[in-house]
Amino acid sequence: MAGRRGPSLMERYPPDPRGKHVLVYWFMPGYSYLNILTLLYAAVFNLTLLTMVNFVQPYLLEEVLQIPRGEQGALTGFLAALQEVVVISLMGLVGALSDRTGRRVLFSIGFVILALGYFLYPLASSPEQLIAFRVVVAVGAAILPVMLGASLIDFIQECSRGKWLGTTSIFNGLGVILMSIVFGQLPERFEWMGFSGALAGRYTFWIAAAVGIVSAILLRLGFKGGPPPEVKDKPSVLKNFARGITEARRNPRIALAYASGFISRGDLVVVGTFFSLWFVQVGVDQGMTTGQAMGRAAFLFGAVIQLSAICWAYFMGMICDRINRTSAVAIGFGIAAVGYLWLGSIGDPFSAESLILFACIATGIGETSTVVSSAALLGQEAPPQYRGAVVGVYNKSGAIGIMLATIVGGLLVDRLEIPNAPFTMMGLCNLIILLAAIGVRIWGNKPVPPLSKEAA
Repeated sequence: MAGRRGPSLMERYPPDPRGKHVLVYWFMPGYSYLNILTLLYAAVFNLTLLTMVNFVQPYLLEEVLQIPRGEQGALTGFLAALQEVVVISLMGLVGALSDRTGRRVLFSIGFVILALGYFLYPLASSPEQLIAFRVVVAVGAAILPVMLGASLIDFIQECSRGKWLGTTSIFNGLGVILMSIVFGQLPERFEWMGFSGALAGRYTFWIAAAVGIVSAILLRLGFKGGPPPEVKDKPSVLKNFARGITEARRNPRIALAYASGFISRGDLVVVGTFFSLWFVQVGVDQGMTTGQAMGRAAFLFGAVIQLSAICWAYFMGMICDRINRTSAVAIGFGIAAVGYLWLGSIGDPFSAESLILFACIATGIGETSTVVSSAALLGQEAPPQYRGAVVGVYNKSGAIGIMLATIVGGLLVDRLEIPNAPFTMMGLCNLIILLAAIGVRIWGNKPVPPLSKEAA
């Protein structure tokens, strides 16, 4: 039996006993328990704050700026795409810079900038001001995912990488649930307390800004400083960035990971951006208040989609540690394709309660499967000395996917007048990655020679 399966991951990558060992996780030498706990905190609140802007934004458009219904989809898509233009411009350089400076300083700066953006965002009195303030939010959003992704890879040894990424995806999911059940429902709570729609929106964003400042302080106090221990010298930021790009040509599995990031990040943001917009538009047409429709969307998004993602994340991590990680990518994106196509086939989310419940479960499972499998593949293949740069390019690829998905998704909502059309679009995109993963598994799954000293 063992001969047919080949050596286990623990046999191929034996743990280094110098690192901390907690349950089934082996951490890299040099990281303390405080560092690990701080990273888990960041995994929660990184996603809480990053997903909030798109989810609560429909409330601002409807109640504060009073944007006409026929223009909301295009403006929503444009704002998300604008953010991704900024993110695309910065992510690769941020990752390369972190290989020189370390993750802590940039992580803390990212939370501060995001907090500033959230303080300004609800003060906008016109679409033009909203656009300007979204740029500030975008700078923070360019820093945080790269620092989180690089740190998650830095901390763990290869023998338990899949289970670790599955576990941290649970913490990511807790962050999104926290956003949906707390920040997603704060406007309705403030309405119930008697505040106007404008004040309800402002107070919600200002609470998020306060959380960002607290997070920056905690990261500064509890995170490990300095560059990763694998980095022996400090090459230029541009050289690091170039290596992150050329790795895709040298290694087809990194190319697949980049393509997976392109779609999986689009998956996450399309659900966060258009799920609540779908409920708000249909609910208001049926006579609900904006807060009531948002509350129903927040429940399904948090208690169903994200809870399903949390419950499945560790099992997907176990799969990644037991089978070829290219095959795991194929499985993950196959599940996601089913979930998003199913969600896109539902007309009225308020009348098809049983259908939307199961569609949300499938979507949550697919969502976490794509994230865990692509991150596990990337962590396995990324050269340690260029890890920040590779993660930066991976996130840059995801940002391009977000930009295209939100632009096209917004246009589909307005032109077709089908607010859940973006989910069908992403289901088809997931099918493409499934086919690409099968191709790499068959034809491109050969060992990659180590970097020469000249190349490194």
